[in-house]
Amino acid sequence: MRLSLIALSLLAVPAHAERLVTNPEMCAFADPMDTQEMGMTLDATSFWEIEYFCEFEPPIVLDWSTERMQTRVGYCSEPGLITPGVYTFQSSPYEPGVVMLHEREADVPTEFRTCSTG
Repeated sequence: MRLSLIALSLLAVPAHAERLVTNPEMCAFADPMDTQEMGMTLDATSFWEIEYFCEFEPPIVLDWSTERMQTRVGYCSEPGLITPGVYTFQSSPYEPGVVMLHEREADVPTEFRTCSTG
């Protein structure tokens, strides 16, 4: 029984789970919820900061072995507002650990970095 619980808990955590942030100081905190006021966090299906949350599908591939441009449809929500959106994520082996988020409304892309690369 104990072994089954351990196996189930391992299945619940993605093997290649990556946490990417806009502010490297956020990496010092184990819980991303403690850093919402410091910047944005990105994972394979969403990005967020305090009172702002965006979700998209299907999940993006967080792998820097080749040039990738991944476009996803989703929505962003903040208090009293939900906005549909199209998001393009760019990654490259020339900048491992970096994902650039391109949004229609933004003049410049948002840069996320894995905590392992600072």
